[in-house]
Amino acid sequence: MKKINIVLYTLLSFILITGCDRGFEELNVDPNNSTAVPAHLLLGGPQRIFINTMYGMQLGGDMGACWAQHWSKVQYNDEARYIPRRGNIDAIWNNMYASVISESSAMFDLAEAEGNNSLKGAALVMKAIGFQTLVDFYGPVPFTEAINGDILQPVYDDEAVVYEGVIKLLTDAAALLSNSDGTIVASSDLFYGGDVSKWYKLANSLKFRALMRISSTRSVNAELRSLMGKMFTSNDDSAQLTYLSAAPDANPIWETVVDGNRPEYKINSVLVDILEDLNDPRLEVYAGLNADDEIVGKPSGFGAQTTLPNEGLGYTYANISPLGDFYLQPTLPGVLLSYSQLSLLIAEAMNEGFVSGGITGSLDWYKKGITANLEFNGVASGDALAYLNQASLNYATKADATEKIAIQEWIALFGQGFETWTEWRRNKIPALTPATEAILTQIPSRLFYPTTEPSLNKTSYDAGASKINGDELTSPLFWQ
Repeated sequence: MKKINIVLYTLLSFILITGCDRGFEELNVDPNNSTAVPAHLLLGGPQRIFINTMYGMQLGGDMGACWAQHWSKVQYNDEARYIPRRGNIDAIWNNMYASVISESSAMFDLAEAEGNNSLKGAALVMKAIGFQTLVDFYGPVPFTEAINGDILQPVYDDEAVVYEGVIKLLTDAAALLSNSDGTIVASSDLFYGGDVSKWYKLANSLKFRALMRISSTRSVNAELRSLMGKMFTSNDDSAQLTYLSAAPDANPIWETVVDGNRPEYKINSVLVDILEDLNDPRLEVYAGLNADDEIVGKPSGFGAQTTLPNEGLGYTYANISPLGDFYLQPTLPGVLLSYSQLSLLIAEAMNEGFVSGGITGSLDWYKKGITANLEFNGVASGDALAYLNQASLNYATKADATEKIAIQEWIALFGQGFETWTEWRRNKIPALTPATEAILTQIPSRLFYPTTEPSLNKTSYDAGASKINGDELTSPLFWQ
């Protein structure tokens, strides 16, 4: 009997153990650590990180708006004198590759598995944005061998190769987005709330801008003409991220200047002089009043031989105008590409004969671009009309149009520090004098490569730097 009981007990235990084990894997899945990620969840990250990088005050402020002479500083002026912090330059490279491009590539693969062409198109747009930013900032960069885990030392491709790759990414994106096959979840899309038709326009508008940037290097006429009628048609189409009212989700300008109490960022006297000469109503939006209720700008530079702040020169916190209240809002949109900028690029393309329209068509698009930017900045309609009706704003010759279009684009890009600097590097209009007491005799034409590249990817780094005559801030890029 004892032996029978032992056998029965053993058998019963076996049944219980094997029975409890059945379905064990299904029961022990952590719902907070998913093994499969929906593709749309990877969209918001690259969007936010890209815009935050462009609007970061130690990035797009110090190395963008200050170098393009929209802003100046009354203290902590090294970057404005062309001594950038290498760690910040490293951060831009890392943000583009590790967050914008890599995450977008992963999103594309997941969307492909889901059969979602719309999301695949958005992924290609974001990937193109990352690569164009890199080639515009640094010059030759890894492209064909980038984001490949099997290649730890990718080659630096020629700038023209990267640009053709960017243009193809945007072309492919537009094709995917045009058929509306698939959806983009509204809550994951920080630009357009899931509106696929606007992503289609964005792909084409970004392609137009990219083609205009390299228009001095090859013929772009046919490609530009094919895009007409397929791009932004109003401010409602502009690609921008709406920030929230509190850190860490507020606009980085507000987070630094207001929330972080860093009021050394001021208005540049070059901007003040140009806007005053044009009777431009945006001056009172861009700039605040100083302690004497006046708008006063400071020239770029000082701070080496000449101490800042400086009472004798009047370069003080109280005397130099701050940024205007509109640009110090926590909810100020972070702009990727505006209808205003696109319109001014179309005006330029018509003036150059790249697309049809001539001077008459160019003037029409030029005024559309100005109007759109006045609306964005909240300028009253009566003031906007009076500004546009000034005879001095019109043009009748190609040379005059070239100058006025470029100046209006420079003005309209206020707040977009890196984009202002980039378009100024292309146009060299308005004429800007390098910062006083700067360590260079010219405004930087690019950024240094990251500090880690000479040690981690030396052969490719050396080859890339040699293509632009050295890894210097003043080395020219192929479209300049």
